[in-house]
Amino acid sequence: MGRAAKSSPIAPMTPRNHAARGWALRGILAATALGTAGAGAGLAGLAVQRRALRRLELRPDPFAGEPFGSLRGRPVSVRAGDGTRLYAEIDDDDRTDLAVVFCHGWTLTRDSWHFQRKALRGHGRLVFWDHRGHGRSGGCARDGYALSRLAADLAAVIDATVPAQTPVVLVGHSMGGMTILRYADENPDLIGGRIAATALLCTSASGLSEITFGGPALLARTAHRVLPGALAALGAGSAAVERVRHLGRGAVTLLEDVIAFGPDAGPAAVAFTERMMVETRMDAFAGFLRSMITTEVISDCASLHGARNLVLGAEHDRLTPIEHSLKIAACVPDARLEIVPSAGHMVMMERPDLVTDHLQKLLLSVPPFSTP
Repeated sequence: MGRAAKSSPIAPMTPRNHAARGWALRGILAATALGTAGAGAGLAGLAVQRRALRRLELRPDPFAGEPFGSLRGRPVSVRAGDGTRLYAEIDDDDRTDLAVVFCHGWTLTRDSWHFQRKALRGHGRLVFWDHRGHGRSGGCARDGYALSRLAADLAAVIDATVPAQTPVVLVGHSMGGMTILRYADENPDLIGGRIAATALLCTSASGLSEITFGGPALLARTAHRVLPGALAALGAGSAAVERVRHLGRGAVTLLEDVIAFGPDAGPAAVAFTERMMVETRMDAFAGFLRSMITTEVISDCASLHGARNLVLGAEHDRLTPIEHSLKIAACVPDARLEIVPSAGHMVMMERPDLVTDHLQKLLLSVPPFSTP
């Protein structure tokens, strides 16, 4: 395709800021642990937690009052291959010249694309769907919450929501990007044809078992050894966990802020992300996380060749660090690589205008689709 890869400049993260975020993470974890360590320690832990929440609430918020979760389109019920009911919505469903299918991340919903949905209406047929066990989609057997299922789910959504002769752009964030990679591997004949372009935001093709979340490497390695078994047990006991999970929402909000967002994220976006997370089924939460950290190679990315590809990473992403985006771009030399400064894993909610601008450029690069 002859397009050179490029990278946006990465704003340096000062040692002071890096240390502050690391200590914040350790402090939140310590406060959460204190909250379960007896009455006196529990009160101390809750006090620390309340102070941290107050600091978050007082942070400047560019999106205060934003009606997150209010955008709706024509609902479509999609039946996955194993019978799981998937929920999708279509905006501008009279458009047949171009379709853009958005795949959200782990513990999120279609509403995580709130800003892009507002800005891109009128640019084509827009499809938003919830992964199984997320949002309005149904649940399934515990072994169905695996990366190996997601490519078939995406195929079912495309078949049910996009006319056969309409070119498709696939946009995925985090686990949604992994879904696109697996879909491309299983449908290589469609890539560069009907699937005209892809956008992979803050995602990974391998090595998720090595993520440290910004903490000590030794602690991370220990956690990764015990986590798969713990997640399997959590999935098995998900019904009991569902009944009490709301009790720790303050701690979850703080962890979302530190792990999923950059250092200056607005509290409204953090709060909405926490809401999506706690509304995700616990068996889906545990099952998909276990699948991601135990799947060493998600894709070799070779099937992306032939399509127009955008790879977008974020400077402060702790969940899928920018090295993962760089690795994907290195495997697809003609991809356009962009790194968004001063943003974390939830880049499309932290820097929505910049992300939308990159997506608009991708859509405008898609040529008219013609069948052989």
